[in-house]
Amino acid sequence: MVTPSKREPEMATKEKSSQPLKLGDYVKIKYYPDLRARIVELRGPLGPGGAQVYRVRIRRKPRSTYVELPEDQLEVIPMES
Repeated sequence: MVTPSKREPEMATKEKSSQPLKLGDYVKIKYYPDLRARIVELRGPLGPGGAQVYRVRIRRKPRSTYVELPEDQLEVIPMES
């Protein structure tokens, strides 16, 4: 009989980004570096493998657009001093 090994799930072994994402942070969306969005809601661990999902607002005219994206698709834009 083979005993199951005690391994951590793949998501737990991935390195976290250098800065955690917070409400109000400005972020860039992966594959759309020209777009700047703002985090408006944390939706929870709804993504594949329990990845955190964030709702972001992209300001456009005449109306803003809201999309939900997993954390691996977002990168924090550093605040300028």
